[in-house]
Order: sequence, then structure tokens, then C-alpha cells
Amino acid sequence: MFTYPPIDEEILNLLRTREEFIVIGHISPDGDCLSSQMAMSSLLLKMGKTVHMANAGPFDRSEIAHLRADFLNHIDENLKSRDPLVVVVDCSAPERLGHLAQEIKDLTTVIFDHHSSGEQFGTYRYIVSRSVSTTLIIMQLYQALGVEITQGIAEHLFFGFATDSGFFRFINAYRGETLRMVADLVDLGVSPNMMNDRMTGGKSLGYVKYLGKLIDRSESYFEGRLMISSSCLEDSETYITTDKPSDALYSMLLSVKGVEVVLFFKEISATVTEVGFRSSHQSNFDVGALAESFGGGGHKKAAGATVQENIKIVKAKLLKAVEDLL
Repeated sequence: MFTYPPIDEEILNLLRTREEFIVIGHISPDGDCLSSQMAMSSLLLKMGKTVHMANAGPFDRSEIAHLRADFLNHIDENLKSRDPLVVVVDCSAPERLGHLAQEIKDLTTVIFDHHSSGEQFGTYRYIVSRSVSTTLIIMQLYQALGVEITQGIAEHLFFGFATDSGFFRFINAYRGETLRMVADLVDLGVSPNMMNDRMTGGKSLGYVKYLGKLIDRSESYFEGRLMISSSCLEDSETYITTDKPSDALYSMLLSVKGVEVVLFFKEISATVTEVGFRSSHQSNFDVGALAESFGGGGHKKAAGATVQENIKIVKAKLLKAVEDLL
């Protein structure tokens, strides 16, 4: 049975004794990232600390756009001169912090994450790759520091878990500790059906049409073992492309018989391409390692990368890389 390792006492003492903090998450933040940032900030605030949240964004998806004002986009020299302790959540590779990575250079940094790929950085690290979400790692921190988890905090912790677990779909056998932790959150007042509505509901018709176009645009390679789809710049003229349909897209393409790997390419500009990587739970294919080789990172089954090249070039390189690995 899996158990979380104890958190280093040196890390706990840092959180107890330092007075000012910056809590940072990765670029293009998802539910686990933002929920981890907010749960961590709430923890520190309940300890009487001064806390700033920062994220390079973008916050262009409709469900998170309203949060933009709560996060710093830059760490100015005045804040940096006060030597705050930097807490990085849901990210263990500096390039995934965007321009903030350079702005926190020389500050003491503590990493809390469940991603094991990418270049390790930070002064201190608590990385548990077997944790389903980073929010469940933050939950360990609440317990270690003896800080109360209120209903609002429990909702942050549950939401991060729900997004990274595909709402319980990605939990393997012998992981009862995860369900027991989640049960504690439900007992604190979290409504799973309301969390599911928050994750999946409220989509626009434009989003649904965009998802349909991406499915229609999907292509099969290597005897059906790989599926890809692409979003181009011109899509924004016809569809609502700010609400990312990637989770629904991955789920549908991975449901096709024989598919082991799904790649989703999004053209950000003529020279920048975002790539999402997913592999089926029946496959041994490690998309985290593949993403890392392209400057990204993530898990064995889910990862991402931002590549500074044209989408056609990135697509050709990745098709060759997947072919070699398959």
C-alpha cells in the first residue's frame, strides 16, 4: 500500500519561520496548478504570513479568466529585495515557469510537485511522483503543519485531484489511500457532483463545434497506434478556441481501439507550437520522457511541451520520434 513520505523538517521549519512568500505555478495553468496555488496560499495565510501568488499565464480560458487579477504576472525588484521564500507548486522544471523562472533567480525556492520529469531545480524539493495530484501533496502539508482544512480549502484540494485524475478514471489498483483522502474532503463539505459540473459544464456552443472540428481533423498513424489532431491560428476566426477542449479530445481519441498515444498540436504563432501528449493506461509508452526530450515535461501518461518551432516542423519531428519509440 502506498504512503506519502514524511516532509523534510527543514522544509516545514522554513514555512513556519519565514514571513513573506511567493507561490508560483506553471504556464498555461490547469485545474491542479491553480488549485494547488490557492490551497498553498490559504495555508500560509492561515499561518499569518504575507503571500503573493504569481503565474505567467495565459488566463485566456473562460473558466479561469476571472482569476487573472489574483496573480502577479511579474516579480518586481521591490518584492524581490525583501527576499521572500518562493514556493513552486505543480512544476519541477524551471522552463515551465515562463519568464518568472528568471525573476526568482537567487531566491530560496521550495518545490511541491508530482511531476518527476524535467530538469530538477529549487533549493528544497518534496516531489511525490505517485501522488495523483499536487493538491493531495498540499493536503499532506496541511496535516504536517496542523492547519485546519476548511470547506473552501477542501474544494480547492478536491478540484485539483478531480482534474488530474480524470474524475477518478486514472486511479490504479492498490491506491485506496487516495480514495480515503478524498473521502475526508467530501466529509468536509465538498460535493463531487458540483465539482464535476464545474469541470465539465458551462461550455459554449462554440467550444462544442471547435471540439467537433478537432475530432474531424484527427489522423491515424502506425497501424492505428498513434492519433494526432491540430489546431491552427485560423481556427480562432471561426471557433471559440480559448476554452481548451484537449481533455475531451484526448478521452475520445484514446477510446479508439488500438490507440496507444495521442498528440495534440496547437499553433501559437508561426514559430511557437504547444504540444499535448497522452498515452493509454494499457500502453507502456512514456509520453513524459518524450515531452522532456522536446523541452517539456509531465507524467508517464500525460505531458506537455512548448516548442519554439513552426507547427509543421514540430509535427514531423514528433512523428519520427514516436515511430522510433513504437
